[in-house]
Amino acid sequence: MRIMVTGGTGFIGYHTVMALLEAGLEVSLLVRSEEKMRRMYGDLADIDFTLGDIGDADSVNEALQNCDGVVHVAALVSTQAADAERVYQTNLQGTRNVLGGAAEMGLQTIIHVSSVTALYDPSAEVLNEDSPPGPNPRGYGRSKVACEKYARSLQDQGHPVYITYPATVLGPEAPEMTEAHIGLQTYLSKFVPLMSSGNQYVDARDIARAHAHILQYEVPSNRYILGGHYLSWKALAPVLESITGSRIVTLPISGKLMRLAGSLADRLAPVLNLDLPITREGLNYATQWVMLDNSRIETELDFEFRPVDETFSDTIRWLYQQGEISAREAGRLAD
Repeated sequence: MRIMVTGGTGFIGYHTVMALLEAGLEVSLLVRSEEKMRRMYGDLADIDFTLGDIGDADSVNEALQNCDGVVHVAALVSTQAADAERVYQTNLQGTRNVLGGAAEMGLQTIIHVSSVTALYDPSAEVLNEDSPPGPNPRGYGRSKVACEKYARSLQDQGHPVYITYPATVLGPEAPEMTEAHIGLQTYLSKFVPLMSSGNQYVDARDIARAHAHILQYEVPSNRYILGGHYLSWKALAPVLESITGSRIVTLPISGKLMRLAGSLADRLAPVLNLDLPITREGLNYATQWVMLDNSRIETELDFEFRPVDETFSDTIRWLYQQGEISAREAGRLAD
C-alpha cells in the first residue's frame, strides 16, 4: 500500500510518516525542500518524494500517481492577523488540490487532517464529529472552516474522505519548535497564566497512530476527534511541577483582558513590524476553550490516548536535549 503524505517535514506529518513506515506501508512525500527532507529522514530508502507545493495542482497530481491513499497534513499555520488572507488562500487551495485530486484519481483512503479550530464555537458546550463547521471569522480558523466545508462536500458525494481533528499537539521530535512547544517553554521558564478555561493536549504520536489505523483497516466513521486530555490552566502548573520536581510560577490573568491585549497586538504588529507572541485568535481559543469529545474514536477503534504526563515528560526531556530549556527548567528530567 503506497501512501502520499503532505506536510511530511512538519511535526504531525513526520510522526505520521514514521508510523506508516513502522506499519510496513510504502510512503511518498510532496516536499518543498529536498534538503530539509534529507536532514529529517536521513537515508531511509523507503521514502520517495516529489518536489512541489500543495498550491500547485500539477506537482500534487504528480505526487499522487500510483498511490493508494493520502494523508493531507500540510497547512500554513499562523494566528497573526497580518497573515490572515495568505493563510486562507494557501490552505483552501492546497486542500482543494490534494483532496480533490485524490478523489478524482479514485484513491481508496483520503485523510484530511483538520483541527479543533474548524469546529470552534465558543457558544457550544462540547464539540464532536457531528458539530457543524464553526462560525470562525478569523484568519487561521477561517481557513480551516473553509477546508472543512470542502472536505465534507466530498464526503457527501461519497468519496472515501476521512477527517481527523487534533487539539493542541505536543510530543518530542519536532522538526522545529511549534507554537505549542514555545508555549510549554514559556510555562517552564517564566510562568503559567491562570486564565479562564483551559486546553486539551494530544500527542503527535497518537495522531500518527490514528492515521495508520484508518489507512490499514475499515473504520465505522469518517470523522474522528483527537482531543487527548483536558487540563484547566489552574491544573497545568501542578502537573508540570509533579513531572519536573521544580516550582512553576503562576500568574492570575483575566481572560477578557488577555483577549483585549490580543486585539491590540493584532493592530500593533503590522504597524511596528513586530512578531508579537499573542494574537486575538490564539487567546480566544486559550481563554474560551470548548471541550472536545473523544468518545467516538475511543469506542469504535478501541483507541487509548497515552497519559498526558507521558506526553509532557517526553516533550520536556526533548526540549532540554535540544537546548531549548535549561536543566533547572527541566528539573529531574535533565538527569
